[in-house]
Amino acid sequence: MNPSDLLTPLEIGSCRIPNRLIAAPMAGISDLPYRAILKSFGAGLTFSEMVSAEALVRGHRKTRGILQRAEGENPFGIQIFGGNADSMAETARRLEAEGLCDLIDINLGCPVKKVMRSGAGAALMMDRERLFAVVEGVVGAVALPVTVKLRACKTPGEMTGLDVIPGLFSLGVKAVSLHARCVSWSFSHPPEWSWIKAASFLGRPLIGNGGVSSPEDATEMFTKTGCDGVMIARGYLGNPWIFRQIRQLLEKGAYDPVSLDERFEVMKRHLNLSLEVFGERQGIFRMRKHLAWYVRGMPLNSEFRRRVNEIHLPMELFREMDNYHDMLKARSGK
Repeated sequence: MNPSDLLTPLEIGSCRIPNRLIAAPMAGISDLPYRAILKSFGAGLTFSEMVSAEALVRGHRKTRGILQRAEGENPFGIQIFGGNADSMAETARRLEAEGLCDLIDINLGCPVKKVMRSGAGAALMMDRERLFAVVEGVVGAVALPVTVKLRACKTPGEMTGLDVIPGLFSLGVKAVSLHARCVSWSFSHPPEWSWIKAASFLGRPLIGNGGVSSPEDATEMFTKTGCDGVMIARGYLGNPWIFRQIRQLLEKGAYDPVSLDERFEVMKRHLNLSLEVFGERQGIFRMRKHLAWYVRGMPLNSEFRRRVNEIHLPMELFREMDNYHDMLKARSGK
């Protein structure tokens, strides 16, 4: 594919995505405030944090909060996980009935032990009968497009993920996001993009995922693997600009670095959104990890992070951000 095709629309069933740059669902990270930030920088499709089907069916209040869509967040997908076909189907029905999203994604790749012990996430890859029952139940329960996110395999040489993809499409799944790592691999392990290429010949929408941390990575994955879209996860941590920079790289051959002033302006905007959505206590708590990612690699960032972790009042946090910003500007002479 031509790299510039990343900026063209992608059809996933009835859902039209304005470009092929997708922000991955990430537990504890892709909440409403940060998705609003990601969308403002050009993410074509955003996803909720993963939602427990069992918790939603039981009416868990915290789970309901995950389902909120940001203003102007179109299209928007909700990712669900669970090991029980009936609960997953019922969850999908409720999401559609309430008009909460434009597509539903099934998590088949989460390697977290707590999730796998419940028979969900990557554990479903080890039980094909149950995996297909879950997927068939969700697809049959809704008219919304259903997608799946999974890892390529459990361990090297055992390609469960790749093997089940044709069956997923035959059940009516509209797109598959393939994370090019094994379940047993940590995120520090280099992804194997050749696995994405191996699955791209099926002629169905395939989204590549894994190892995209720069605009160059995104265009390289797209051209080398033949995937239909690029899903970015850890590469957007503290770096929402990556979506804008990919567009700039494709449109003019280079991209603008992020200025210090813009970085801190976005940090403040993100904090304001977090306070508005979650309130003071949770809003500040949730921002701590984001602020650490925003200032990663900057001078004296460890001292800034230490002070941030001791702050409990919004005005104190804004003041600390201003102080650190001023110090960095003084050091740079700008």
